[in-house]
Amino acid sequence: MREVRSLVTRILDIDMDFFLSDIAHWVDNSERLDSEQYVPWDEERFRVFLEERCRLNKDNPIKGRVIEHHDEAFHFWKELIHRGDLQTPFVLTHIDAHSDTGLGDANYVYIMKELLHHPMNTRLRKLNIKKVNYANYLAFTLALGWVTKVEFVLHPEWDNDFLYLHLKDFSDSSGSFQFKAYNKDIDIVMQMHRLLEIKPLLVDPEIPYSLIKEDEFTSALPYDLAVFCKSPGYTPKEADYMLSIFKEYIEEI
Repeated sequence: MREVRSLVTRILDIDMDFFLSDIAHWVDNSERLDSEQYVPWDEERFRVFLEERCRLNKDNPIKGRVIEHHDEAFHFWKELIHRGDLQTPFVLTHIDAHSDTGLGDANYVYIMKELLHHPMNTRLRKLNIKKVNYANYLAFTLALGWVTKVEFVLHPEWDNDFLYLHLKDFSDSSGSFQFKAYNKDIDIVMQMHRLLEIKPLLVDPEIPYSLIKEDEFTSALPYDLAVFCKSPGYTPKEADYMLSIFKEYIEEI
């Protein structure tokens, strides 16, 4: 039976730190990790994951890009959107040791008190691009309305690092992101514990997400576009062999 493809673009977003034995947090990006503590997958296991779980095929490569730091994914998608080569919203599969939704980053205040005050179709134009970084780029991707659903494929050692302020009802049991705009006079940092009691000025549509364990993940459909990130501060140099292998499965653009 012929496979029916989704009309919605499906994007594969991978960080190389997913393919290590452990997860690094709060690192100094100027140095690489120790491969004895953060052991990379071997080539066979890596290829099997790409081919059998992500449904990538060297004989039928998809468009994609290998990047250094993960916020470059945001700029890549923005570039394609501006060129008319990427339609939004798209389905995103995020394969990473971290959620990249902004935990430990204070730019959630900018999102909630400034960016979200603008209509969805003007937010990209109004965005202060300097606020986007490798720890929060996914929060900005969602806040701009680019994504209709997120699949998080979890590292076995993953510890919940969602920024709960961007979740529906501020709860990770809701299964959805839902961005909320607040009055600029509210001190979100000081009032964080009682935001449930404060009515937001605006509530965005829900963006559902799912959490999938590594050994339970197999993509239901092929992908249309892929990103693979090196994240040098979060990976050892011994894992860099994966970069050239991933390029075998994409047509670089």
